Amino acid sequence: METNRKKTGEKGEKMSANVKEDGIKINSLMEELNNATSLIESITRKKAEGVVSMSREEGILKLLVEVLERKSIPDSQDILSIYEMKLNSNMDIIDYSKIGMRRRSDMFTQEE
Repeated sequence: METNRKKTGEKGEKMSANVKEDGIKINSLMEELNNATSLIESITRKKAEGVVSMSREEGILKLLVEVLERKSIPDSQDILSIYEMKLNSNMDIIDYSKIGMRRRSDMFTQEE
């Protein structure tokens, strides 16, 4: 019985370690996204609404970030811009550009 409890405890500890590792990965990702939205807000001096797309290739982080260009009433008529940002592993901006605009109520579609 003692042996079974010990094995269960060890397995439980391993599972906790995995959760902690995943938690760190999620926290790291959230930090990167928050840093990126802060960067685009600094550049545009407008409020970032959120990251709508993210990909990583060869150490380059590519993000699509929506930025509030003009607030309207009703909110569905707000004008949002979509910015593409490319960041290196140090979170330095390599490239950014406005790739589109839309009303909040319109669907965002990306050409490939």
